Amino acid sequence: MRQQSFPKFSARLPEWLRDALRDRYFWAMLIVALLLNLGLFAFLLALLPQLPPFVPLHFDSAGAPDRIEDKLAILSLPQIGLVIIGLNFALGAAAYRRETLVSYLLSGVAIGTQFLLWFAAIDVMRAVIT
Repeated sequence: MRQQSFPKFSARLPEWLRDALRDRYFWAMLIVALLLNLGLFAFLLALLPQLPPFVPLHFDSAGAPDRIEDKLAILSLPQIGLVIIGLNFALGAAAYRRETLVSYLLSGVAIGTQFLLWFAAIDVMRAVIT
């Protein structure tokens, strides 16, 4: 009986995506962004039992809360981060063949955004847990 050979998974991908997925720096930045997001999610889940039922999620220019929601709404921060990671890395992979630097820039922006989300989460926690 003759074995049927299947093409490699990467052979079925578009060429522009294959090029981006071969780049170690692209992968490294994706992994760093995902680890930062996973850490944020774990941090928020660990502190969730200590939160009051309603938490301030937005503050005005004077520092007074102007948006108060259920404590589970704080988990929207890592969700927003995942959307940003997905969009930036998809756009970066699409731009990789023409402009490698643009794909690195988009990847770096995704990492920077994760840090901003961390700062936002810490700011909310400082306002609530005192």
